Amino acid sequence: MRVALADVGRCGRLDLVFAERDGRTALQHSYCEVPFKITRPLSGPPDGRAHLMLMHCTAGLFGGDRIELTVRVERGARVRLTQQSATRVHPSDGRLAVQCSRIQVEREAELEMLLEPVIPFEESRLSQQTLIEMDAGARLIYWEGLMAGRVGRGELWTFDELSSETKLMLEDRLLFLDRLRLQPTGPLVSARWGMGTGTYSGTGLYVGEHAARFADALREAMPAAGVDLLTDNFAATRVVTSSGPEFHRCREIFATR
Repeated sequence: MRVALADVGRCGRLDLVFAERDGRTALQHSYCEVPFKITRPLSGPPDGRAHLMLMHCTAGLFGGDRIELTVRVERGARVRLTQQSATRVHPSDGRLAVQCSRIQVEREAELEMLLEPVIPFEESRLSQQTLIEMDAGARLIYWEGLMAGRVGRGELWTFDELSSETKLMLEDRLLFLDRLRLQPTGPLVSARWGMGTGTYSGTGLYVGEHAARFADALREAMPAAGVDLLTDNFAATRVVTSSGPEFHRCREIFATR
């Protein structure tokens, strides 16, 4: 596929297809455009799972950028996707950066997708959409996060706009929808009913036959988190913290239950 020279590094796609082959998961198909970058899957555990790290070869997202990620995990495949680093969103004279992801997990497939947090810099604008489509009998462990800004530099809620939508579909039925739009022009996000003194937020989604046991384990390990068992096979978690180490500790707990 041809990409206009002016769009190189600004409008990019990453398409991934994983399939089960002789008891192990292989990256069957990949198509990559800058700013995305991938390497060959890392050596997985004995259970045949494939581990792939998603990377950006630029400094982050800038206004006017539009990137798209598609992932399909075919029947029987087991995949772990992680990121090299957080997604940094830079200010760009009021222009909007856009990132869209579509993830498909087929019957008897498993996807563990653990994303690093989004960090919106001062005066930046970002719109992101994530669609997860699952067949019955598929398993999912998914984590996404947000920081209030460059916390170490005191940039708290100084971005211009951040809109986000995460949608989870199971057999064409809406299972989860999380939609927000933040324009922090006042103290609203730091209000008691908002994030208070929190500067990190994480959302975890678990779909699988052991969802009730998973939710119970999270409640015991993270009593301050919000953990809901929404159906017999779906648990959702929301975490708000005021420190990076605590945020990453919560994510590690979620990923290893």
